Amino acid sequence: MILDEEKHKDLFQKSLNRFAAVTEDSFAKLISISKFKTVKKGEYILIKGQTARKIYFVCKGILISQWIDHEGNVHIKNFFLEGNFAASTVSLLLSAPSSFGIGSLEEGVVLEMDFTKYKQLIYECDDLKNFYIGYLEQKWIIENEKRQISFAAQNATDRYLTFLNDYPSLDRRVSQRLIASYLGITPTQLSRIRTELKKN
Repeated sequence: MILDEEKHKDLFQKSLNRFAAVTEDSFAKLISISKFKTVKKGEYILIKGQTARKIYFVCKGILISQWIDHEGNVHIKNFFLEGNFAASTVSLLLSAPSSFGIGSLEEGVVLEMDFTKYKQLIYECDDLKNFYIGYLEQKWIIENEKRQISFAAQNATDRYLTFLNDYPSLDRRVSQRLIASYLGITPTQLSRIRTELKKN
């Protein structure tokens, strides 16, 4: 895979600025602790039970966080598309084994950062600190609470419609089996829901 580093850096910078204005100097410092990494389809960048040390920005492709239960069932926690960060946050913050793995659904490119160096920069740069707060508030508080409420209060059809709204076009990039797992339903249930929606 040919890396278009400038294109990926531009996406990274624009994604940061969605949450807070980041200066060129601070952005350069982030780039200095980062490295591009190509990932193969099916490759895991974090294995369940490992202690996470890195955070990843998705430049190209789709990452997924998941775990497999004792009966062999796959449970999808999150999809991470281009322009988003992927990490086992609890594992990073607690220096504890991750309760899930992070793998790649497509051949892609990520920007890999050492979490310790990343946090050090956040403490040093107020603009990066503002980004960090803004990102956590949006991604790990607001969106997480919305998903919890959705799963508790919505039926399966409404959860699927919420998924389509949250992840436009993703249903054309990933398997129905994975979407069903994310929604907490069976592939057969999802097939019925899709059939009913097409009738309306």
